[in-house]
Amino acid sequence: MREPLKKIFSTDLNKSLLATLSRYYPPIEFNEALIDIVNILMDGLSRGDIYIDMKKIPKNLELKYKDWPNYHMKALLESGWTKGDNSPIVLNGDLISWRRTHNEIVETIQKILLRNQPINHSSKQLTVRINSRSLEHLNVQQIEAVNLVKSQKIILLSGGPGTGKTSTILQMLLQALTRNPTLNIAMAAPTGKAAKKLKDTIQAGIVDFEDPIKDKLSNIPSKTLHKWLEAGANGFRRNSQRLLKLDLIVIDEMSMVDLSTINGLLDALTKSCQIILVGDPDQLLPIGSGGIWQILQEKETKTNLQSNSVKLTKSYRNKGDIALLRNTLKDEGVDAFWHMLSMKKDSSNTSQYISSLKSIPDPVVRTLFNYRKKLKKLTENCINHIPNEAWQSSMIEVEQSVDILKLFKFIDNLLILCPQRYGPWGVKKIHEFLLGNRFEEEVHKWGEGTPIMAKSNQPEIGLANGDVGIIIGNGEKRRFLFNVFAEEQRLVTRLINPSRLNIFDAAYAMTIHKAQGSEADQVLLLWPSTSKVSEKNTLKNFFSDDYEKRMLYTAITRAKKQLLVITNKEEDF
Repeated sequence: MREPLKKIFSTDLNKSLLATLSRYYPPIEFNEALIDIVNILMDGLSRGDIYIDMKKIPKNLELKYKDWPNYHMKALLESGWTKGDNSPIVLNGDLISWRRTHNEIVETIQKILLRNQPINHSSKQLTVRINSRSLEHLNVQQIEAVNLVKSQKIILLSGGPGTGKTSTILQMLLQALTRNPTLNIAMAAPTGKAAKKLKDTIQAGIVDFEDPIKDKLSNIPSKTLHKWLEAGANGFRRNSQRLLKLDLIVIDEMSMVDLSTINGLLDALTKSCQIILVGDPDQLLPIGSGGIWQILQEKETKTNLQSNSVKLTKSYRNKGDIALLRNTLKDEGVDAFWHMLSMKKDSSNTSQYISSLKSIPDPVVRTLFNYRKKLKKLTENCINHIPNEAWQSSMIEVEQSVDILKLFKFIDNLLILCPQRYGPWGVKKIHEFLLGNRFEEEVHKWGEGTPIMAKSNQPEIGLANGDVGIIIGNGEKRRFLFNVFAEEQRLVTRLINPSRLNIFDAAYAMTIHKAQGSEADQVLLLWPSTSKVSEKNTLKNFFSDDYEKRMLYTAITRAKKQLLVITNKEEDF
């Protein structure tokens, strides 16, 4: 190898990986073009892309050798790294992938297909008769999905925002309970917010229902997947040796579910359990491990699951120009999205603002100052509702007063989203602006009313990675306030000593990845042109077109009422 590894590799991880591959799988012929192959596969995996199409010219990395793909394909074949079942790389037509991840995908799909058996209907007479509500308000696609509950153990329900996924889930659950009122049903999602949102939407949908069906639907538990699997430091405590005794489980936000989690769940469910997978295939993929949901939507996979799959396409939630931008992005691509945004005038629910990268844009500054001021005031109002003895506990449930409910509702009103944590207009820059340049080292100085985000799963205190709470109190009374689901599925407010949280971050702004599963009335999306270059400010592209499309789609679909997209001036370059 003629060049030092650190000069030709983008990260130390990639450098170590090539050294390991060369040691355990000595190439028949070594060619430095293999450096590009490793970099491209690792870069794709960092975005959740398991398979890399060799026909497409990589836009996200600077290649050491320019004759892509012919030179690289030749080098790969001559290396022997694609030959045999134990080779490190899989070559399937024009697609390459790491064998380990490819094998995980194959194993997961096989597990799903093995479960895809017809439902055996019980001949037992039901002691409770539940009358199904009329399906007249559902469209043909939704009715098709509801009818699948009668016959399929595996059901795939996909669709974008506002296409009636949750309404369909409700009717599917109703259909299942009509068949058997004694079913043990569960709902799950990758994040606490998504699990809460699913529960809240189901609760809102059954307001006019009558008992006993209303009571049964209301009591269906909704938890994060990690909670269901009892995730711990040594893996999942629920597994093939300690099964979850469920008859039916609904898993929402499947686009966020990674391979290890879905594999763990499939291992932990009884063979008879009916599984309903729900999600939006156009959203971001899980970072680092790839998303099974997107692969299940691909033509080759869907051929085996065609009779189990329903895609909802009719939109019931009209968000005005937000919906128009979303549809343009989805149907016509990134360039058409930016063109439409630049040509249209500001409307009641969408607008664009152009600013300099040298400072935090004025609309963000104004919004954050008002947001912080209001949060502090609302938090101070909550102090009076917390009894003195509560401050002595390391964790305690407190009464959900009107002021506390108002506080958490206000927290959910705003999302400030950034493509990256670092770089111009990144999450770190926003927090440095508000909390000081040393905010990461001085967490004890974050004041009352500062929103915070849990960054690890801690089932022992009811928190999941991504849950947002707030700092309340000062000095010895400084505590964190979080809304969590208690074991009995009540939404409760807990006062938690900061020492109980393993790791947390400020949450005035967050990355688009962290915002998945959330919605807010108002979304401010900061999108600097440097989002398309690396964090080292070289001018190589950072996002592929597909990744940029997924990032934008995920960001703008978080907005319920208002969307502001902020871009930078050309003069910044």
